[in-house]
Amino acid sequence: MLLYPFLKPNATLTAIDAERKWIQQVPARFFARFPMVDKDLFTFKIGSANELPLASDTYDVVTCQTVLMHLADPAGALREMIRVAKPGGIVIAAEPNNFFNIMAFSSLTADEPTDSVVKRFEFWLRYHRGKKMAGDGDNAIGELLPGMFGELRLTDISVTLSEKTFPLIPPYESQEQKVLIKQAKESKEKKTVLWDSKSLLRFAQEGGAGPELLKEGVRLVYEMMNKELAAIKRKTFHTAGGGMHYLVSGRKP
Repeated sequence: MLLYPFLKPNATLTAIDAERKWIQQVPARFFARFPMVDKDLFTFKIGSANELPLASDTYDVVTCQTVLMHLADPAGALREMIRVAKPGGIVIAAEPNNFFNIMAFSSLTADEPTDSVVKRFEFWLRYHRGKKMAGDGDNAIGELLPGMFGELRLTDISVTLSEKTFPLIPPYESQEQKVLIKQAKESKEKKTVLWDSKSLLRFAQEGGAGPELLKEGVRLVYEMMNKELAAIKRKTFHTAGGGMHYLVSGRKP
């Protein structure tokens, strides 16, 4: 939906997702946003990123956003994107370096003891590496995309870093800041990935963390998250909210 306004008039679009629920929900959302669009120009299909149900040499533009980071074989998915692109077509991927993002500094980390920062860094590094070793994705894949594009023989490779930030500045009056805070609270209540101690321990251990680091690392991670939520409640927490998110494009020869 983000790219559609920039496509040429009467462009055809094919959307792929592995989960049936999204394929069922997306058409209604798309046409609610673009009600004047001819529905015959759009197709929504269930499929795997590593085995796209599409013909070769078909599309002018093939793109994905924060998909490759979740795959066991991101290079295979890129090869599929290249396969379905026309000769001379453009392949675009938007992917982050979430390892950097999760270690970003704030008003709390500015005065945090160095030993604690280093211990948390090692824990997250082992978590991220363990996650990759387990075939559960690479959260820092944004850094590797340009090289992967080159290895797969794409040309005219371009790399852009997103300038979007998500600052939190007391008293958090903007709608965007209120949404960010709400999401942080819901993440803790629902015990999503970063609040799931079993996942944290499993992947960190897979990445080589010993018993002491597993115990201390989880404690430090949860301690910092709780401190952030408490400081937000007191309206004392602040951060520029920067991150590393790459937009990489290349042309199929």
